[in-house]
Amino acid sequence: MEMQIRAETPRAKKGWGMGSTMMAGGSKIRGVKLLITEFRDIDIKNVQIMHKLSSVFMSMIKSEDDIELSEEEYGIRIVKTVSQENYNNEIWDQWVLFSRRIYDNISKILKGK
Repeated sequence: MEMQIRAETPRAKKGWGMGSTMMAGGSKIRGVKLLITEFRDIDIKNVQIMHKLSSVFMSMIKSEDDIELSEEEYGIRIVKTVSQENYNNEIWDQWVLFSRRIYDNISKILKGK
C-alpha cells in the first residue's frame, strides 16, 4: 500500500460550462486550497478492505471539517477544502498527521488479514 499527500489549488475552467470563469458558480473554487490524500494498493482484496474501512473513517470525521472521502478503484481518496486565507504550515502539518494515522491503521489491518 502507498500513500500520496498533496495540496492543490483548483483552476477555473475557461468557457461557459459549470465551474468555468464565465459562470457565477465558478466563484466557489476561487480562494480555496485542497488537501488531498490517496491510499492506493494494487491488490484488489486490499482495496476491498479499504472500501469497507472507509465507512468507519467517515463516521470519525466531523461534518464541519469539510472533508470528503471517496472510494476509488485504486483505494480511498480523502479531500479537505481550506480557504486560501486560512491555509498555513500548521494546517498542512495537521493534515499530514491525520493522513499518517489513517495510513498506520489501514496498514495494521492489511498486515493482519
